[in-house]
Amino acid sequence: MDVRGKILIADDEKLNVDFFQVMLTKLGFEVEVAFNGEEVLEKVKKSVPDLILLDLLMPKISGYEVAQMLKGDERTKNIPIIVLTAVHDIGNKVEMIELGIEDYITKPFNFVEILARIRNNLKAKFLKDEMVSREGRLHSVARLEESFVHFLDKAQDCTDKIQGSIAELKRGNCGKKETLRQMEGEFTRLLQQIDEVKKAFEAHVSACK
Repeated sequence: MDVRGKILIADDEKLNVDFFQVMLTKLGFEVEVAFNGEEVLEKVKKSVPDLILLDLLMPKISGYEVAQMLKGDERTKNIPIIVLTAVHDIGNKVEMIELGIEDYITKPFNFVEILARIRNNLKAKFLKDEMVSREGRLHSVARLEESFVHFLDKAQDCTDKIQGSIAELKRGNCGKKETLRQMEGEFTRLLQQIDEVKKAFEAHVSACK
């Protein structure tokens, strides 16, 4: 599985940012960069990345605070975050895990290892996204089927009443105006049911795109 995507590199050390940007771009990834916590949040707000490489020690807003905000937001909580840090404190690692951080790498970095972690996390994200998308499509199909069954039941009822009215008109056992009014009402209800099925089908097609 050739996994690529959009990566946001967040580090206040320009040398690290430049290195990752060059290497990852050469490997076919789309790369965005940020040099402080505020910039990370601004970039994510404008365009959600597939993964974030996040340094903990950044100015303005620390990487830990940024991670807290992203993982606490329903819109961004599923973005995989790989933390980059020089801190080797086990307590710090536990905090990251409890926060929901997907991965944790301590300096000095090995690019081959980081690349493997990036690909593994992206693969997991894309598989999860596909499962969510598939569940959405299945739910959409179920709703469409439900609408169609409901339509068939109502349509049968309407057509039965219309046929009954036609039979009454032929026999001349009822007032024509009243019977025609009833038929008009049944036709209107039938058209409404058709419109509901059409909308349900359009919603299903939209969900499958």
